[in-house]
Amino acid sequence: MRDNYEGMPEIISASERDGQYFGVVGIEKNGRHKKVRFGISYSGYKALKRILQLRPFDTMPGLEHSYFYAGSISKTNQTEIYKISVRVEQGKDSKNIEAAAPRDLVANLQWFYEMRDLKDAGHLPEEA
Repeated sequence: MRDNYEGMPEIISASERDGQYFGVVGIEKNGRHKKVRFGISYSGYKALKRILQLRPFDTMPGLEHSYFYAGSISKTNQTEIYKISVRVEQGKDSKNIEAAAPRDLVANLQWFYEMRDLKDAGHLPEEA
């Protein structure tokens, strides 16, 4: 029996608008789901783009991947760079992979991971 992503923020996208950088995550708390946009640094944007390109399984066309922040953080030898655990799912398969991320992105993802109620993210813009 495989584990699941319950409680993990889903990493959905990274974008740039007018020189500002954003990430979008899906969060589910108490049976409710919400997608929110949050600001990140350029290095956070680049890290999210790298995460969203991870393909640990067969690369058959048309197979979707989902990415979740798994809540694990470790320090690297580089200042302000951390290793985070990202759960990648493709169909019924899943795998946790370590990815490098800057401090601001790690802080945001950890905040979403620890959030207890969607009201806490009420100040963030919702995504469709």
